[in-house]
Amino acid sequence: MAIVPARIGLQLYDAKGGGGTFLLHAKVDNASTLAAANTAVGTAATMLATVSNAGIKEGTFTLLNSAVATDPDPASDIGYGAVFDFSNAALTPRTYGQLVSSFLPSLVESNGSIDITATVQAAFIASMLDAVLGGNYTDSDFLDLVEGLDAFRTNRKLRRRLRP
Repeated sequence: MAIVPARIGLQLYDAKGGGGTFLLHAKVDNASTLAAANTAVGTAATMLATVSNAGIKEGTFTLLNSAVATDPDPASDIGYGAVFDFSNAALTPRTYGQLVSSFLPSLVESNGSIDITATVQAAFIASMLDAVLGGNYTDSDFLDLVEGLDAFRTNRKLRRRLRP
């Protein structure tokens, strides 16, 4: 058992259209289950309701893992990104784009496109389609990602798709 930092957040709203966040910081046992984390979010909502009449849109639990922290490469640039498009498992499939910030320039073709069949990019897509914690990575509507479709560069100054 180890004690690790975590955050519990509740996304709030009011009758006037305003919004906010109730954010708690906690130290938790790293052997806790997802069910226990879910219960902790519910307990935080109950606790808040004793002193607040705000509506709650949703609650989140975030485990903080500083062991994955790394220093940026001197050439890194958060604004130089790529979006990987995936199809999902919707009845009417649609495209979901996953942003990758500070995309490696060495993975961009000379014509500005990104080849998703190249080794590194294909491995990234395969990882996005793998299982995670007994489930799958999903789009923002929590529909399973099914297939990697395409990738394109994005940047505040680059606003168009670059295709071969």
